[in-house]
Amino acid sequence: MNTKDICGLAIIPAKTDSTRLKKKNLRVIAGKTLVEHAIDYAKNSNLIKRIIVTTESDEVKDITKKYDNIILRDRDKSYMGEREVADVYVNVVQESSPEILKDITHVVGIQPDHPDRNTNVDDLLTYSVKNKYDDLVTVNSDGTRNGGVRITKFGFVKHGVMSRRVGSHLDDCTNIHSEDDLKQAEINIKSKK
Repeated sequence: MNTKDICGLAIIPAKTDSTRLKKKNLRVIAGKTLVEHAIDYAKNSNLIKRIIVTTESDEVKDITKKYDNIILRDRDKSYMGEREVADVYVNVVQESSPEILKDITHVVGIQPDHPDRNTNVDDLLTYSVKNKYDDLVTVNSDGTRNGGVRITKFGFVKHGVMSRRVGSHLDDCTNIHSEDDLKQAEINIKSKK
């Protein structure tokens, strides 16, 4: 596959039932909620053709409605709480219409609670395709998965199986779990301007 053939579907899981930091995806840093940072990250891509935000929250829905060309999806209640996010991606894809999925080559999971990403999503998609990865996850500087972005070939998600060949790419962004994490991410975002 050539990079010009990439057609990404971004899925932003924006639930608000976080237990460690209440409603963390609605928290504001650098003038935007974490959900808005995730949507802006996806919208800055030339390779992502469709964006789906999945949520149970009316507040997240109201924020999302401010943006053009965002597909809002009610989050299935069975996918709330501590769930493997890959299950959410599979559910969203399997419940989406053929029109939404037309020509999609990759699913790009974008977690709102990593707002200070350092790598452009198009660079990640290109890196994934050039290295022929089935699955690519971002990692922190110590090599641990941070879950900020996960790119998976569409077929694996559509059929409910996640790949066996996983690549990784360093993106030392903050994983928001506490007030201190929020402050650090805001410092990181402001230092980029």
